[in-house]
Amino acid sequence: MYPIQCPGGFSVPAKAGKFEVLGFSVTVSDPTADSQFAIVDDSQIKESWTTGRLLTTLDNQNGVLCNIKGLAAIDSLLSYEFSEPIKTRYGISIYGTNLKCGSVCVYRR
Repeated sequence: MYPIQCPGGFSVPAKAGKFEVLGFSVTVSDPTADSQFAIVDDSQIKESWTTGRLLTTLDNQNGVLCNIKGLAAIDSLLSYEFSEPIKTRYGISIYGTNLKCGSVCVYRR
């Protein structure tokens, strides 16, 4: 299991291409407010791209692989490990609210 990283070694959770997603972890920025994190197998990713997109909404999105919501005053960390690897067709784009910048790690095989 490897985190998706840029060539510089920093965690960059959006990636184009076909691979298997095993899970993710992300820290909530303000634990007194609700949070949300979603991974989308994004058909809008072009073959020439190396990264996915940072989505501003999940409306009209097909291929949502997971959508985890955190509750205020309860969840300060959102994480999940899938029981079986999920294969992407296009690559992943992410959507998030109330998440700490730089803390998002998506793990792949």
